[in-house]
Amino acid sequence: MKYQFKFETVWDSRLYIIEGINMTLGVTVIALAIGLLLGLIAGICKLSKHKVFSSPATFYVELFRNTPELVQLIWVYYCLPILFGLHMVAITSCILALGLNAGGYLAEVFRAGIQAVDKGQIEAARSLGLSHFQTMYKITLPQTIRIMLPPFVNQSIVLLKNSSLVSVLGVADLTYRAQVVATNTFRPIEIFTAAATLYFILCTVLSYIARLSEKRLTAYR
Repeated sequence: MKYQFKFETVWDSRLYIIEGINMTLGVTVIALAIGLLLGLIAGICKLSKHKVFSSPATFYVELFRNTPELVQLIWVYYCLPILFGLHMVAITSCILALGLNAGGYLAEVFRAGIQAVDKGQIEAARSLGLSHFQTMYKITLPQTIRIMLPPFVNQSIVLLKNSSLVSVLGVADLTYRAQVVATNTFRPIEIFTAAATLYFILCTVLSYIARLSEKRLTAYR
């Protein structure tokens, strides 16, 4: 039997589906902010010569890079309340899990960016009397930002796409709402084609903004 496409179903449900974009972007932005902070701390700690800092950072990075992200979301949601008495709503636990995961990957981005900075500049800064913190803040990190921008954008796009996993725990993001509409209308092809298109647009816009930012940063070198 020949399938008849009815994309008007997408149009009829457009407002409900579009509301899911706000949730998707909100989860992504907050999780990315958490990941940036954790990634910066872990990346710097991994470069430390003291194992009291480097060993926990290495364990954290390897743990979240080498376990499935969906398992991490489920573990945080179900296990933290049992083990530590931390009762969180689904969206909070999902943001935390995604942030922890992003931090593991961004730690390596920060580490590689810091190591790519010319050591001669660091030595010159220290010889001028700058402390380790001042050297990191004024010399190393500004250059690291330029170096890490492309991999950072890639990780941001991955996080945006992986945010669809929160639908498993009932968070009403774009994917969750698409599932609801597809179930109610029996039009999964049309609905999920529209959802995929929206994800594509979001990721494309993010990539475009990143390219503009990279050109501006390059111009200031």
